[in-house]
Amino acid sequence: MPRRDRITAILGFQNYEVTRFRRRHKREVELWLWPKDRAWRCPKCRRIFDSSYDRQLIRLRDLDLAKHRSYLWVPRIRINCPRCGVRRVRLEIARWRSRCTRRFEKWLFVLTGHMATSQVARLYGLSWWTVRDAEVRYIEGLLRKRDLDGITDLGIDEVAAKKGHRYLTLVTDLQQRRVIWVGEGRSRATLKAFFRWFGEKRRRRLRRLVIDMHDPYEQEIRAQCPRATIVYDHFHLSKPLHLAIDNIRRRLQASLPPDGRRYLKGSRYLLLKGEENLTVNQRVRLKELLAVNEPLNAAYILKEDFRTLFDELDSKRARKALKEWKSRARESGLPELEAFVQMLNRRRYGILNFFRHRINNGLSEGYNNVVKTIKKMAYGFHDSHYFGLKILRKCGKIEGSDR
Repeated sequence: MPRRDRITAILGFQNYEVTRFRRRHKREVELWLWPKDRAWRCPKCRRIFDSSYDRQLIRLRDLDLAKHRSYLWVPRIRINCPRCGVRRVRLEIARWRSRCTRRFEKWLFVLTGHMATSQVARLYGLSWWTVRDAEVRYIEGLLRKRDLDGITDLGIDEVAAKKGHRYLTLVTDLQQRRVIWVGEGRSRATLKAFFRWFGEKRRRRLRRLVIDMHDPYEQEIRAQCPRATIVYDHFHLSKPLHLAIDNIRRRLQASLPPDGRRYLKGSRYLLLKGEENLTVNQRVRLKELLAVNEPLNAAYILKEDFRTLFDELDSKRARKALKEWKSRARESGLPELEAFVQMLNRRRYGILNFFRHRINNGLSEGYNNVVKTIKKMAYGFHDSHYFGLKILRKCGKIEGSDR
């Protein structure tokens, strides 16, 4: 093999030959490439031509050579097809309108999986938009390769995107444990956009959907998937119960004289914390607090008993235990717990479905921490579309589809 061909093969330009070389500014290298194959194919009709219509040299950024930034001068060729007219021949080394080679963009994509986009841009002396576009192109390419058929169970939850109650809706495939869609907002229109994207055929296969008692979600699910079973995530039932416990504490504290309020001061998280997570000192203080306050003692016992309801594996016994718990909550005479029981009665359908199917939205809740890490790493996002693609890259299990 000639020396020039060996160098070309080492550099990875098997379909090109290096015709010229120049070093600039001690840190830059320029290479002029020319295709070895002198036959040009029409991109539309696939007809082959042995002559070109015209050509134009373009400058492309390539992978660095040692400590040198590498630039390639490559001809962009057009042919004059009698059937299709003047057409631009597909350039294998770079994509359309890009100023970087494909392999350099792939390397940028790899780096953005571990570094912030701005850091990668500073490292290689590129604009933020160049790095962003390279990552977006690869993510969208991987998303097109996903297999979304056969999905029957979905989890739907929202995650905070910005301050001021700005949310994103995450739709999770509970079987393969991956995020399949990210939408802006948490309204009914947001979920309607998901079902439109998901398609009617896939929508008919859905059997169970786990949500967090958000009414717009439930309304759209009933409209789009009337045969699907709606399951309430039981972790979200603890939030209104904790709010009721805290309201009881506030009401009792307000009714006490100033000297008696100090006994309840600082006891909020002591009452809401799980019994198994309390320290020794916290257990002693909680025991003293409940001993002198009968309403709080009753509320705390009911709170702990409510947590154990969802550990019951037998659905009939679980439903019976829930019915007994609601009777005890009414008998306590605490208006906050009575209001909580009324909420349970209104949401009875989705709560009882949990006991039948035993699925929850814990996976989506876990992905919330991943989303927060992505947002923190980039110091926030102004582009919600890019933010959604970053979430799909980290949580959608898409990078294994190109191996």
